[in-house]
Amino acid sequence: MCNYLRIACRALACALLAAVLWNSHWATAAPSTGPNAPGSGQVPSVMLKAAPLIQMPGVPVPERKLLHAVDSNSPVHWDGDTMYMFDSYNHPYRLSGPNLAHLGNRERVRFNGLDDKLDIWIEATWKDPDGTLYGAYHYEPDTICFSNSHLPTAPRIGWIKSGNNGKTWQDLGFILDANPIAIDCNSASPWDTGGTGDLVFLPDSKKGYVYIYGTSYDPRFAEQGVFVARMAFADRNNPSGKVMKWYQGSWSQPGLWGHVTPVFPAQKDYTHPDGEMFWGPSIHWNTYLKMYVMVLNHAIDTRLKGGGVYISFNRHIGDPNGWSKPRMILDRAQVQDLTRGGSAQPNSLENGWYPEIIGTGKGESDKLCGQTGRLFVAGISRMEITFVKPGQK
Repeated sequence: MCNYLRIACRALACALLAAVLWNSHWATAAPSTGPNAPGSGQVPSVMLKAAPLIQMPGVPVPERKLLHAVDSNSPVHWDGDTMYMFDSYNHPYRLSGPNLAHLGNRERVRFNGLDDKLDIWIEATWKDPDGTLYGAYHYEPDTICFSNSHLPTAPRIGWIKSGNNGKTWQDLGFILDANPIAIDCNSASPWDTGGTGDLVFLPDSKKGYVYIYGTSYDPRFAEQGVFVARMAFADRNNPSGKVMKWYQGSWSQPGLWGHVTPVFPAQKDYTHPDGEMFWGPSIHWNTYLKMYVMVLNHAIDTRLKGGGVYISFNRHIGDPNGWSKPRMILDRAQVQDLTRGGSAQPNSLENGWYPEIIGTGKGESDKLCGQTGRLFVAGISRMEITFVKPGQK
């Protein structure tokens, strides 16, 4: 208990410092130029404060002595009074319970046949009013460069749906993939030789399109970073070949093998040891701000060493130019304070991978949050995040 209190006190000190730095630094931030971007003086701020520990149940990995491994975004949805969450580590597991702090009933989800033997992470879900649950997964093929080796890989993104809250899934095929010849087996990255993955998706408010934001690990520097693609909402049951990527100002490239123009381009080439880029976005609609909120990882080398957790805002998820300039809300040291003592994979704990904001009210999720929610990194939350409108204190 004493050890936990020390951690909590340190987290509180870091949180208060982060909030002060955020508010003073944000006033000078340059807004984006898109029509839906918050203008000068219109960018929200956040306050962070210590909160009781919540650790996602995660996936047990006995061979690594891990009890709560979380290796991707963990999507959440509701069915009546039951909250469902999907945690993934090479394969997704479904959790359920009455609220975010009381999830259990861990069970391995099932796909059709072959998929159950593949390395798949469910990173995003959305429940249709008709009861159908849609999802998108990150798939990592083996032996891209070396025989009998999983890594380095080149991820792809597939689309799935379920009629029983994700206990079993129907695979509707791949929807996003980089050009298969865009592979660099000499990349300094131990993880990726190319490909696209680490994603989130949401339909727009009018249900016209589904927007998918993901990470491009393409070896071509101009195509590295956070990208966006879309498909018509009406195509959600037959999506393969219907997805188009944002490229040079329009939705002009096919989801399979097409080019991308990143929303947040890499700062340094990811294939080099000092590669630097944003990756792994998580997005929710904030009912208090009436804006979309994105939180991001920031890699400061090609091993995805964490350089802090960042946040961005946009009035319309379908405007790639509408995102405000990402700003840090937690630095590397603060991330490590918050994850210390967690039972997850060391890389995730040290680097704060997969930051995610999850609303705590009934019906709220990783896709919907009000003024206050919980900020998770590596499946661990010791911090409450409160959004503040411009001009308010």
